[in-house]
Amino acid sequence: MRGDQYQLNNLVLESPVSKQSFIWVASYADGTFLPEFSYDSQLENSFYDIEKDKLIRFGLVGYGINLYYEVLGGIFKIAGQMIEVSYKDNITGKEYPLTGQPMTMYKDIIQYKNAESTFDPHNRGITTTDSVITQYNFGYKQSLDIDGVKFHFKATCSVPYGRPVFINFRLVSDRDFNNSTLIIRKNSLQTFEYDAPLAANVASELNWQVNV
Repeated sequence: MRGDQYQLNNLVLESPVSKQSFIWVASYADGTFLPEFSYDSQLENSFYDIEKDKLIRFGLVGYGINLYYEVLGGIFKIAGQMIEVSYKDNITGKEYPLTGQPMTMYKDIIQYKNAESTFDPHNRGITTTDSVITQYNFGYKQSLDIDGVKFHFKATCSVPYGRPVFINFRLVSDRDFNNSTLIIRKNSLQTFEYDAPLAANVASELNWQVNV
């Protein structure tokens, strides 16, 4: 077990290792952070070393940008853009905030990478190329009880090579919503609305391009 921690004022928005363009970073309430790779030795820290009870932010750094979410409330901050999400029942007019829930810690964190390698099936010898990372992903999943309705909400921000950053929103409700809308707000100014009817206990998903 490693677990190198650094002061947040020393956070560099670049990966310290050449094999990855982005690394995950866990930021703590005491003003320290744990990076995926040590900025001193380049040794790897384990995702399982993250102290979730101290966590206040989680995300990626690389190419001089910072992409993360706030553990208190689950609001995303993507290269300076604040992303909030809610769900609206258009029949009653009731809106259910999926992010920004007071006193709710969204600390069931997610991170993984997409990678690919190639091989020649016609070559009798087994020849493969080294795997190459094609996409970095981070986010969370959270169960919410909002005014008697139970939601299971999962939000995953993906950073693919050669394509725009996007967030996958996955939502399950314990009741039907036949006329409803998923609402995404950027910087509290721009509002994007999508038809999103739900059948009870059936998941629906949306990929939303962030335009960083």
